Amino acid sequence: LSALYCAYSTVSIKKAPTRISVIKKTSLFSTDKAKYPTKIHYSFRYFIDVYKALEQLKWISIDEGEQGVSYTRIHAKNRLKSTFKSIGLIWTKQQPKSLEDLIVLRDRVEKTLKKPRHPKAPKKYKTVTLATPDTPEVTAMASNLYSYNEFLTKHCLALNATDNELYDIAKAIAGNRTSDDEEDIIANLDFSKVQLRRIFSRGDLNKHGRFYNGWWQSLPSIYRGHITIDDYKTSEVDYSSMSLRIVYALQGIERDVDDDLYDIGLDNWLGSDDPRRKLIKVFVNALMNDEAGNYKLKKAELRTLGLTHHELLALVLKTHAPIADQLTAGVGLYSTYIDSQIAELVMKTMQADGIVVLPIHDSFLVRTGYQKWLEVVMEAAFRAVTGATVATDADGPRLSKHFGMSKDRFKEVEKEHNQDESSGIFNVNDLDFETLFKETIMKKYLSYWAQWRTLNR
Repeated sequence: LSALYCAYSTVSIKKAPTRISVIKKTSLFSTDKAKYPTKIHYSFRYFIDVYKALEQLKWISIDEGEQGVSYTRIHAKNRLKSTFKSIGLIWTKQQPKSLEDLIVLRDRVEKTLKKPRHPKAPKKYKTVTLATPDTPEVTAMASNLYSYNEFLTKHCLALNATDNELYDIAKAIAGNRTSDDEEDIIANLDFSKVQLRRIFSRGDLNKHGRFYNGWWQSLPSIYRGHITIDDYKTSEVDYSSMSLRIVYALQGIERDVDDDLYDIGLDNWLGSDDPRRKLIKVFVNALMNDEAGNYKLKKAELRTLGLTHHELLALVLKTHAPIADQLTAGVGLYSTYIDSQIAELVMKTMQADGIVVLPIHDSFLVRTGYQKWLEVVMEAAFRAVTGATVATDADGPRLSKHFGMSKDRFKEVEKEHNQDESSGIFNVNDLDFETLFKETIMKKYLSYWAQWRTLNR
């Protein structure tokens, strides 16, 4: 029932019902989470009783799956749908997920192909979930994350956006999903996804370890400036060239915080504003995680750089000669583990001050008034974990009129605003009060949280 409500209230790309998959196979259910981490952790008998009741009441629409091929999919209809509609999108205080659900250990296994793989063709893998070890380290990580999820569930994480803008964001999120294997990418705008999990890779608790499952993590960067925390605008603070600085720190090498580590010596380099910088960053980060050495930029991207793949690789390795062997040895997953340790420290420190931060891997969202303190905490956390220094960059909140605006265009608008003394001054007769006070999905969502906060002060 909870899943049906969440599916109904999810903002999806087609403004159509979001269906949920149901599995009607006894062997795939177990209440023993430790022994069977990938099974559905409910009693099958209880589940099937509820399912049959919903079917008899005609409260669900059913698309029967084919045995051994596809799952049955359902969505709410008739009285259940009407009830969901009358409720609307509500904010509720969630029960924190149990400790055993918070730390996830995964590995990859080679896919079995119908035809023999060509010797030169890259191997294809699928992700599998392993049983998480019961160790003091895992217990500590789970306890920290349980505490933080409990903290998050008391706050309202929303968007300063109209209903139509929510659907625009949903379309963008769906467009970001490139593969069904990306299990932790949220393909719809689902505001119930506020609790985090920490996910490790390759069967190793020292690889990866980042925090996933927050709905805000799937938003394209142009929309993040519209995220609100408890109805306050937010700023995003990120680390400057974090992954490379971690690798240098692991080798005991200190780089100046003002060094641009993505400057590989290209002509007419414009620093942080250079359009080629993003391509170099993508290539370097991919290189660190590309153990097989298969990754290449697209031909159009290489033309933008004016380099061949081999020329680009040679320049990167020459520029970073002290760590070149690490860059080509698959250091990425371990450096990501280090940045996840830094993120955990940032989150714990800010929580101790009663301040919510939302992790987006190597950056964080925070109420704009706390931006400077977050910068101090992030730099201190990096130094505490790596022993090295780092710089941070901040991107401020966006007004409604800046919705969907690229970072470059927003910079231009800011510059125009600073140069125009009359910018930002409005005539009251020009204000659209009908739109200003119109009830929206987000305003109603916030009102439920405000009621809960008032009752629980």
